[in-house]
Amino acid sequence: MRRTYRLVGIHLVVFLLVSRAILVPNVAIAQGRAGESDEAAVAATLAAVFAAGERADYAALDTLYAGEDLTIIEGAGIDRGWASYRDHHLKPELERFKSFVYRPYEIEAHVAGEWGWAIFRYDLKIELEDRTVDNVGRGTAILEKRGGRWVVRHMQTASRPRR
Repeated sequence: MRRTYRLVGIHLVVFLLVSRAILVPNVAIAQGRAGESDEAAVAATLAAVFAAGERADYAALDTLYAGEDLTIIEGAGIDRGWASYRDHHLKPELERFKSFVYRPYEIEAHVAGEWGWAIFRYDLKIELEDRTVDNVGRGTAILEKRGGRWVVRHMQTASRPRR
């Protein structure tokens, strides 16, 4: 019996690792496969946002964020519009990082018509010149289905140091 559980556990871990390697970096997949539920597509889009941010892939983020309809709240700050967020917040921040790990998990996605939302947890690890940040956080995202693809309209995140 233990061997069966161990084999099931090993297969599950391999499946999750392979799924993450395939789904997270691929923006096209994040927009939904034929037959994929909208909830899965919302979760995949959110995971793709994190992966593109971690890679500083602004071209991918251009397709994942809702342009000037985007709002981002981090802690007590708010950014309005993708271009403003990208140019005045995200790029200057990422340029200071020596390394950056930004990983969502426990994504709970929901859909009602053309709107989707998700609550999630995330790990945030940043190496700066003078210090290292190792935080855990929670967030909420609101997505809109446009032209058959999900895009992020709003995201709010907050984190604290890992204990």
